Amino acid sequence: MTGIPPGDLEPWQEPVRGGPADPAAFRLTGRAQLRGLRDGLLRTPSSARLTGRLLTQIGRRSVTFTMPASPWLAGPKGIIHPGVLVLLGDSALTGAVLTALPPGVLFSTAELSMTFLAEMPSPGGELTAQASVLHSSGRHGLAVAELRGPVGELLGFGTSRVFLQTPMDVSGLPRLEPPAPEPDWATHDPWARPIVPPPAVVVPAATHGLEVLAKAAHGEQPRPPIDRLLGIRVTRVDRGAITFSKPASDWLTNELGMVSGGCLGLLAESATSAAGQSLARPGSGYRALDVKINFLAQVPPDGGDIVAQSRAIHQGKLMVATTEVVHQGKLVAVATGSTVLGD
Repeated sequence: MTGIPPGDLEPWQEPVRGGPADPAAFRLTGRAQLRGLRDGLLRTPSSARLTGRLLTQIGRRSVTFTMPASPWLAGPKGIIHPGVLVLLGDSALTGAVLTALPPGVLFSTAELSMTFLAEMPSPGGELTAQASVLHSSGRHGLAVAELRGPVGELLGFGTSRVFLQTPMDVSGLPRLEPPAPEPDWATHDPWARPIVPPPAVVVPAATHGLEVLAKAAHGEQPRPPIDRLLGIRVTRVDRGAITFSKPASDWLTNELGMVSGGCLGLLAESATSAAGQSLARPGSGYRALDVKINFLAQVPPDGGDIVAQSRAIHQGKLMVATTEVVHQGKLVAVATGSTVLGD
């Protein structure tokens, strides 16, 4: 293979692979667009090349997406990060809505909710999201999804509501052409590579959650693989208040060339659950229970920081936090989530 070897670059810093679909695809029905993505007639979005996300089945009003439970998707506990369910679920939920749409209809996700039902698995095997559309009429679409682990265990349940735009006139769009071939890259896509150096995730049981996060913010401990894959960094740590950031990279984009809602949602979920981690006592655990994200604006891949600021608003056995996601001074998403402490 040829191309630019990654060297010391993190995956999100490398030359991007994949890209947005040809706008002429809007001449097709939603189901035909999905078939084009599945069969390689449309370009694979860069976020799918980064994570290994794959469209595997298209029903009359349903879709199935899979994602390898790659070691790159592990969080600080060494298991798959719960925000990965938000990332995968967003693709399946929007895909399900797309099955019901005629040509020329654009839509944007208004809100996504995810309930986590089990401890996340260790890396290995495959994650699956099966979604179906419940409603698609007028200005609104509604879809539901089940997310399962490598042995079929139910990991999460999600819902999403989207805003449907008035159908555009597609008669003036050019003819759809096959995507241009990509370079013969020198490496596998990021999700499929070994992690170098290997991740270090062992945290002493006596360490306070706040201390762990503070060390991460000061670069005093290795970052978990999911952070290295997406460019996430801890930038501010206080008790019950956390700030995460990541660049709006081309690697995070969806079929429309904008930062995907799933990537925004993963950052929001990370910050929300980290607010709970900052309150965990030495020797106690924490586990994300749910997250709801309202998307307020799209984010272009301009390289500017996407910043998620989370604050605990209730502390007890159950911690509840709110998170604001900002890009270029503009509020682009708001999230609310709960974390159980001592679990």
